[in-house]
Amino acid sequence: MANHQRLRVAVHQASFQQLIKYGIIGIVGLGIDFGFFEGLSYLGVTLKWANFISSSCALIHNFFMNRFWTFKVKDHWFKRFIKYYLVGQVTTLFTTLMLFLFVQLLGYNKLVVKICATLVATILQFGINKGLTFRR
Repeated sequence: MANHQRLRVAVHQASFQQLIKYGIIGIVGLGIDFGFFEGLSYLGVTLKWANFISSSCALIHNFFMNRFWTFKVKDHWFKRFIKYYLVGQVTTLFTTLMLFLFVQLLGYNKLVVKICATLVATILQFGINKGLTFRR
């Protein structure tokens, strides 16, 4: 099979399509997360609380969008939400730790650190949520 045929097959596979949808929803979620994060930071909320609140808002949005559009599961929504939220908050702990280390201790720009940490967290979240939270 030629490389272009392999690529065509891969693009049409459900997992790849789910990853693309997850990414699109994630980009919208990033807007929600970063908007609340910046707004709360501007109001003087500490980095850890601003990060927790902003990520919670994005997690709630992203769960419902992924539930209906990406993974198309409608059963056990509350149980799935708890799993999704917990997975998300574990990665929020990761981003909060990165903010503490790189912003407060080393003086890096908070948005650059949050972007980098969020990208790593998103890749981990997709794998865990696909295999655990939204498994049929």
